[in-house]
Amino acid sequence: MPAATTALLFLINGSTTISQADSPAVPPPGPVRLPADGGAFPMPPLASPGSGGGSGRAGGTTAPSTQSLATAAAAGVGGAVTLTVGDKGIPERILAAYRRATERMAAGRPNCHLTWPLLAGIGKVESRHGAGHAISPAGAVTPSIIGLPLDGVGGRARVTDTDNGRWDGDTVFDRAVGPMQFIPSSWASAGSDGNGDGQRDPNNIDDAALAAAGYLCAYNRNLSDPAQLRTVILAYNPSDDYVRAVLAWMTGYAGSGATPLPTPTPPPAHPGGSAPAAPAPSSPAPPTSPAPPAAPTPAGTPAAITVTPRPEVDATPAPAPSASCPTITIVADSPAAAPADLDPAVTGYDALDITGVLSTAGIPAGGAPVSVPIDATLFDSRGYLITSTRTVVIADARAGTPARRQLARFSGHDIGEAGAAGALTARLTPEPASIGCAAQPATAFDITGLNAADFAGWSTSPASLRDRLAHYNRLGQIDAPTTDALDALIPGAVTGPGTLTPFLDRLADATPVEVSDEARDRLTSIAQRLNNPPVQPIPPTPDPTPAPTSGPPSAPAPAPAAPPPAPAPAGSAPASASTPAASEPTRTSPTPLTDLGGQLGGLLTVSK
Repeated sequence: MPAATTALLFLINGSTTISQADSPAVPPPGPVRLPADGGAFPMPPLASPGSGGGSGRAGGTTAPSTQSLATAAAAGVGGAVTLTVGDKGIPERILAAYRRATERMAAGRPNCHLTWPLLAGIGKVESRHGAGHAISPAGAVTPSIIGLPLDGVGGRARVTDTDNGRWDGDTVFDRAVGPMQFIPSSWASAGSDGNGDGQRDPNNIDDAALAAAGYLCAYNRNLSDPAQLRTVILAYNPSDDYVRAVLAWMTGYAGSGATPLPTPTPPPAHPGGSAPAAPAPSSPAPPTSPAPPAAPTPAGTPAAITVTPRPEVDATPAPAPSASCPTITIVADSPAAAPADLDPAVTGYDALDITGVLSTAGIPAGGAPVSVPIDATLFDSRGYLITSTRTVVIADARAGTPARRQLARFSGHDIGEAGAAGALTARLTPEPASIGCAAQPATAFDITGLNAADFAGWSTSPASLRDRLAHYNRLGQIDAPTTDALDALIPGAVTGPGTLTPFLDRLADATPVEVSDEARDRLTSIAQRLNNPPVQPIPPTPDPTPAPTSGPPSAPAPAPAAPPPAPAPAGSAPASASTPAASEPTRTSPTPLTDLGGQLGGLLTVSK
């Protein structure tokens, strides 16, 4: 949370110009405070040279040193910090705000060398990227993220009220506000309008990210200098533990990248019009639960689907429960996966449903039902995000034996479009009951036996390829010149095999700087399906011999021999060895491809 500075940001026609008076290179430090949730500064796993790595705590003795982290972060390289799949996740809307603010600083203050991993490191430590809060398309984060009072207690600085409670609702002491945790007095001088709506709101991620960028780049700083980088982070919050945490996350994002997650949306409205994270005891949410998903209507005999628990590295331990912070966990070995055919008019499964049992042991005896939002993510075997979703489930300790509930419903379109081969990994994380409650442990498991060609998104089109290309460009995973070059090679329609060969060749020639591994992998999978369209079967030729008009009825003609099964598509799980009975319906699925996609995918893979 930055201190007030003499840097002033003026927005003229959407552009940012920064003027500053002659001043020392070091601004006055902001007040010391804890993260918005009141806990310790979060740290990613830190790898010690010559060791197998381990979990670091802010201010601990785990190598590497803070200075080496600053050197790596300033240079934009990883190495010392390798983020886990779960740690890399950032809501897409928030990640876009970090990138836009960085681009505006690059245009207005190129000598600052600000990078988005620095803003992401600060956002992670300050508010965990707004975890548990909804984000509107315009960038508004709701409900407001309000920090602890700066009342001089517990090591916090003492800052009396400066805004009459306008931003933080506290007329006695100031509190840090918003996803980047500005105190009101700092916002009064450094606040920015990042989305061009004429307002400066610390609760808006566009405004907050641009204000943080302007603060970091003030005083003609060069953030590629490790010493200046450490200095400005210390000014944002004068705590050595804080500096170490931000540098660790910054280094991790620089080396491992970020996984964009779907932007959280508000949970369903509760009675009375409010939507709290957990219902108050006096107004419990109805103890009803979503009905278990209907069994899919299989049109064939799919391979057996297996769910195998996946141990989490440096897993979050279950916190001690309390009346205000109940502990909700997913019972071990309870998750199950089943494809769902929701719309018979759509070819392929529409969804993949995850069911399981919530443990209510962490709800105090006699406690009211708890509304539990569950954040769920699905990754392919390479760790690339396929899709994400958020489901609100009611946990009721008064209902006796916990029932199996639907915990997540993943998009079948996203699964099919991804065309992933091998096991998929799901990760489900119950959100804390409210701000100030400790993080809940996640449950991860591998899902095998799925075939991407059985899901709705497998059949694709040039328009879908173009949309996916634009998506990765918006996320910064494909640079603008390469995006334009690839877009020009996408035809309006597929006219036959080889139509997408120029696109695939250009994609293969792109460097890792131009195209990320994830974007290359996904675009290759889609383009290969378009490049090898299914061959339409030739209808059988009718027998020219006329049927007899008299005499005893002839014996029925033998059924034609079934054609040999088509080879499994690249990017799909092995087909079941069993054969459906003649009376069973057969699912209509897109004709699979040969393994050409797998061969080309291996050639196109670029290691980091």
